[in-house]
Amino acid sequence: MNNIETTEELMLFLINLFGESFPQSAILKGGMTLRLLDSPRYTNELDYVFIPYKSKKEIEESILKVLDDVDGLTYTHNLNSKCLRIKVKYNNLLTQIEVNVAEDCPSVSVTTASMAINTGQLSRVVRIMDYSVSMAHKLAVWNERNLVRDLYDLYFYYVFLKILPDISTLEERLKNIASIKQNKNPKVMDMAALLQKLRSALQALTTKDINELADYLPAEDLPGLEMKLKTNLLKLCDEIELTTTNSQSYMSVLQIP
Repeated sequence: MNNIETTEELMLFLINLFGESFPQSAILKGGMTLRLLDSPRYTNELDYVFIPYKSKKEIEESILKVLDDVDGLTYTHNLNSKCLRIKVKYNNLLTQIEVNVAEDCPSVSVTTASMAINTGQLSRVVRIMDYSVSMAHKLAVWNERNLVRDLYDLYFYYVFLKILPDISTLEERLKNIASIKQNKNPKVMDMAALLQKLRSALQALTTKDINELADYLPAEDLPGLEMKLKTNLLKLCDEIELTTTNSQSYMSVLQIP
């Protein structure tokens, strides 16, 4: 680990470590998956789903044992109802790992090569959450916390990866919406209400709102970004609406006696 000099290099080391130690179980999700796919948006934590498990306690000891075996790395951890949260420290570098579990999680294989190429670290193949499923969760997360960085990630999925969210996953998330102090979210929402909320947020988006991304994107990417988000994500809303309408029409035909 002597060549690790930045937080992102530390996160790359941990991604490779988990990929080697848990090749079939550790599925990376969240913002770092997009970094592996060349998104310029920076993130400072790792989110994982471990399969196939029913309880986080089943995997806790194995994860901590892997971290214990790394010279110079220290950590603190907390297991609660939300996740297994591990705060990792190496020299003066800090990052955080959040682990949840599931019995199954759709995933795909990607390489860490694009991040590893200038770090002196080896690349490896790791598993990340399926693109469409991940995008559905990202849209649900935006609905719950209304952050511009989530809009940016949706923009990246749609414009650069040419992905649409998995509708069934999104509909399940809308049946049990998490509330936080900053937002008074309904507990349940249908797709039409979600798209109306997203369209309204996009129409109201301003240059000032984009300043939220100043710590996450290169400065040269910010000018004009609000218009890019607005234009492309409004198109995304139209595509989601068309997809769900066609699906509902098809199901109605199938139910005709």
